[in-house]
Amino acid sequence: MRFKLELLVGFALLATSSCNAETRSAKPFTVSGVVTDTKGRPLEGAEVSLNADFLYGQARVTTGADGRYEIGDLIKATYRATAWIKTDYADGVVCQRLGMDRPSDYNSFPVSAGAVRNFRWQLTGEIGATDTFFGAQVQIWDFDSDVRAKSRAVEFTLTPSGPLVDGSKGAVIVREAALDHPASDDGIYDIPLGTYRMKAELISKDGGRSPATLKGLDAETYAPEIDLVWQPEARCGFGFDSGVAPFFVQIAAP
Repeated sequence: MRFKLELLVGFALLATSSCNAETRSAKPFTVSGVVTDTKGRPLEGAEVSLNADFLYGQARVTTGADGRYEIGDLIKATYRATAWIKTDYADGVVCQRLGMDRPSDYNSFPVSAGAVRNFRWQLTGEIGATDTFFGAQVQIWDFDSDVRAKSRAVEFTLTPSGPLVDGSKGAVIVREAALDHPASDDGIYDIPLGTYRMKAELISKDGGRSPATLKGLDAETYAPEIDLVWQPEARCGFGFDSGVAPFFVQIAAP
């Protein structure tokens, strides 16, 4: 199992790993665990990071074929663990944050008695209690003021045009974005990362429906249906936990 160690002034961590390490029970001053994919299988190549509170430094270890990791010889402090996986998406590479067993696992924890923190690759769901999500986001960027005044919501239909980022088959998604709050909050969230064809309907305040036309920020013309492909972010630990920036869409009546 490969590992990479970063040492910064004022704090040192020793990261060790063993393909045969037992990670089901905690060892004093050690954090260990297993990382699995969306089907529960060991996930090779995941990057696990451990950061100490109030100190400078970070330990990083990369899982091997068994999905296990171990970071030992830690000093007495509280720590926060995160994990990421890089994978191909569209024409680039994304780095997605991995989930944990329990919401409390996202919080800082002591290591005097040791700790076990397991991770799993999940495409949707809330990250702890942060009101952020593993899934991707579609954000309404611009909306004709007259259409907004007459509309209560926009209903998006997303039809998969390829597999999801983990290689699994996607499903048709129908989501409604309400328009009764500030425009900066308009959109749909927590979408399993993949590629889609997207169309939308305007829902009037009296319940009537009419087709909308759409375009991305880089498009020149509106169309009844567009490709939904997010911009990959390959930097682990920075930017968006979904691995992609929001897709900004502009909406108009036909």
